[in-house]
Amino acid sequence: MTHKVIPYTYYRAPNGKPYSIYSSYLPPGSVMVGEGYTIAWSDGTTGTGRPAFASLAEAKAYLAKVPKGFKGMSVMAS
Repeated sequence: MTHKVIPYTYYRAPNGKPYSIYSSYLPPGSVMVGEGYTIAWSDGTTGTGRPAFASLAEAKAYLAKVPKGFKGMSVMAS
């Protein structure tokens, strides 16, 4: 798998609080929301440690600047 830009999605609780799509708990009534873009890394992790990119072009520009050989956010990647 190579690095790629993907839509950024999360769950929004009825009170407005965001929850990860990987969360083990979601308040009743939570809905999935898609806002912007993020990066799916080749090690299976997602995200950049910053808020989602507002546009596809912005996310692609960020990804183009990633140094060759960067293996994602996982400290286990080698």
